[in-house]
Amino acid sequence: MLYQFHSKEFSQTLPIQLWMFGANHLQEPVRRPQGVPYFQWFYCVKGQGELILDEQRSIITKGQGFLIYPDREHIYQAVTNNWTLHIIAFNGPLCSDILALLQMGESGAYHFSDGSIFEQHIQKLLWLYENRSSDQTLSYSKECYDFLLDLSRCITRTHEFTYSHENPFVLKVISWLEENYARPISLNELAETVNLTKDYMCALFKKNTGETIIQCLTSIRIGHARQFLIQYPEKKVIDVAQMCGFDSPSYFGKTFKNIVGMTPERYRKNG
Repeated sequence: MLYQFHSKEFSQTLPIQLWMFGANHLQEPVRRPQGVPYFQWFYCVKGQGELILDEQRSIITKGQGFLIYPDREHIYQAVTNNWTLHIIAFNGPLCSDILALLQMGESGAYHFSDGSIFEQHIQKLLWLYENRSSDQTLSYSKECYDFLLDLSRCITRTHEFTYSHENPFVLKVISWLEENYARPISLNELAETVNLTKDYMCALFKKNTGETIIQCLTSIRIGHARQFLIQYPEKKVIDVAQMCGFDSPSYFGKTFKNIVGMTPERYRKNG
């Protein structure tokens, strides 16, 4: 389950401020060529996934996690279909200084000598979320700071492996798909954007990634659908489908089940 906050929910700006958190989140594939505007800490509860960052690849298994700084290009995705993560995301004017002092000055993969610490703080955030008070902004900020202090005592960087990163052409295609996935997309339009013929563009993308552009687009759309199903429980499945660029609810349901292994309704219930 993901819990995301908006600036209007906070009554004041603090040196460190909670952005979102997730508990036992079955992780969808994420590709972000431009990164995100906040810090993210992840802890692997079960399964296995991979993090690709700065042309380095790290395998993330139970007892390991990873930190991603804002605005950093990154990819993370499941290797096994049960890759489940806890997530805490935050931002604020003093975050970089605090992380540097706590020996968390770099994005990357980390080993946890005590995984229960992440679990304890996730449970505390859940409690704060369910028992909201008038000073919730300060409570979340204190919890973020306590979380980082505790975490600093039980983490070490892990080994990374060189990864053959997508070339600039592939990154440009993926970035364009990420920006436009919510609307009908034409391969001719994309070909004009990258200044190539459609056939050559498709062949070049397949050669470099092992998948077609349409397969990549579908993966991006389903990844966002998984997030939206949990993030917006009040929205109908048909609305989520439309938000992710699917015109046909039946096709969305069939595609979602083929990729995720369950229907959107079941996925939302299990989230």
